[in-house]
Amino acid sequence: MLLWALLVFATIFSAARFKPLQRHIGTVQAIVVLALRLIAVAAAALLLIPASISSTRTVNQPARIAILVDASRSTNTPVRREVVKSLKQAMWHRSVLVWEFGENLRPVLLPNLSGVAEGNASRLSAAIRTVIASTQPDELLVITDGQDTDSQPDGQLFEGLRKAKTRISAVVLPTNIPPNLRLTVSPTQAILFAGESVSFAVKVEGSRLHSKTSVQLRVWEAKRLVSQATLKIVNGVAQTVLTLTPNGAGWHRYRFEVLPVQGEIWTEDNSAEAIVWQAPTKLRVLLATGQPNFEFKFAKQAIEEEPNFEWVAVSGLPDGTRYQQGSPKLLPASLQKLDPFHVVAIIAPTPDQFGVAEGRAVWKFAQDGGGLLVTLNELSVRSNGWRFFVPEPLKIAPLPVPANLRPEQGDLLGEKLTNLLATDAAWSVRPQRKAFRTSLQVGNEPVLVWWQEGWGKVAILGLDGTWRWAMEAARKGEEPKIHRHFWQTLIRFLADPTKGRTDEISKVASELKTPSSPPPELTVEPNPDLLRKLAKATGGQILQTHEIAAWTKRLRWTKSITVPASQPLSQTPLPYLLLLAALTAEWWLTRRSGLP
Repeated sequence: MLLWALLVFATIFSAARFKPLQRHIGTVQAIVVLALRLIAVAAAALLLIPASISSTRTVNQPARIAILVDASRSTNTPVRREVVKSLKQAMWHRSVLVWEFGENLRPVLLPNLSGVAEGNASRLSAAIRTVIASTQPDELLVITDGQDTDSQPDGQLFEGLRKAKTRISAVVLPTNIPPNLRLTVSPTQAILFAGESVSFAVKVEGSRLHSKTSVQLRVWEAKRLVSQATLKIVNGVAQTVLTLTPNGAGWHRYRFEVLPVQGEIWTEDNSAEAIVWQAPTKLRVLLATGQPNFEFKFAKQAIEEEPNFEWVAVSGLPDGTRYQQGSPKLLPASLQKLDPFHVVAIIAPTPDQFGVAEGRAVWKFAQDGGGLLVTLNELSVRSNGWRFFVPEPLKIAPLPVPANLRPEQGDLLGEKLTNLLATDAAWSVRPQRKAFRTSLQVGNEPVLVWWQEGWGKVAILGLDGTWRWAMEAARKGEEPKIHRHFWQTLIRFLADPTKGRTDEISKVASELKTPSSPPPELTVEPNPDLLRKLAKATGGQILQTHEIAAWTKRLRWTKSITVPASQPLSQTPLPYLLLLAALTAEWWLTRRSGLP
């Protein structure tokens, strides 16, 4: 600030001295002296102003060369190994940036570049975009088979290349796409009673298998061949249903195996496992009612006709005693000792036929893993007889008849109860404190509901008169298939062979071998068109596998760039020379004129 004040003072002083100078040396010389003094002041001001002089200069620097190598398994291994070898020889003493890409992109050193690809995907577009955005190379060599399992819009790629001014060249490798098989088995676990069988849906897919191809399916239990079949491929898919029957109680581990076909290289998805647990006994059901009625008699008949059920039927007699019949090994039975059974079905209970202790024992049986079914009729609804066995508040309301039954879609039980006939008595049932599932409806009102109670299941059936389905079939001279299927399905749904041993089941199931997913690129067609478009748009070229060395020799390994530069005026000689010249000339003129 002081320097600026001195410059202003010098300017004013020089202007004030103009008149005396004019009288002594004349007008012309006075003007020249004043001009020289002002030039000196201006030169001094230039030294104080933070101004710069801009300029440019040309420098040479190494070119950025990047190489992107496909590491997916779909690339032909021998050719890829040869290309990697040629690349290492051609670039051995050069500074290049190298990446491998498959599912992910990772930088590698050129000597560490592997000749064997192990990737399960080929994200080509994403890899190119990432390399260009992060390094902006001058030259990018892409070595790939052209497959892209995560393709992106071409416009984004071209925009990134335009901004980075990158030239792309590519080596397109041959592609291996084997006739890959994929095995699917459903279910992978099952729990059975003694005597039951399980059906497995087996599906074999092969996207490149023609219709004349057959595959061999084998099922093993340990070293024992359980089943085998020849499956015909139709439109790339072969499927069948195998029914297996365990030969004893306990765990059974089955391995489903599809033999590889000719030319297949991916075999980790050719086998799968499933486990089956078989209970030591058949399904045991206790059917109980007060005074025998048609619903009880026909339900007993449906249960009796299932060979894999063992049963006991208990009904009251007019003298207050009870009559029991059924499987000899289960007699005599008691509603207070239910350990041998899996399901207890109480048909239309009334208060005068059952006791509180029996109700508590049945409820505890359900909580410990058993199945409980309680049905209703008009007398049991009016007397609230169901309360002995279900200590939960239920909202029960009569429904108009005939009651047309509609299964609930999406319900595990409802989906199995189809094509049912109407009944002549129905009640809507809604538990008030339980989250329940609806299996059957009349209109929009639930008539068959169930819920999980502890380790077991509880179901309430608000129907009476299903026995008429059997009578209608007999009138037509047919088997009572609808009635039989309804009761057998309902009992089987409520039964749990393990009676709560789900932790052990889950532990064994977690050890199953499931098929590995095949690499995504094995099902994608090779597409070098994108590489051709990128090379053409950027001035690059498509190379043959043997042309890498020649391409390397043609590269420009250095490039000239223009760098902008600036220099402050105070660091240049011009202001100093101007100041010195002005002061010297002014001093010379004043001395020449005789002034001090």
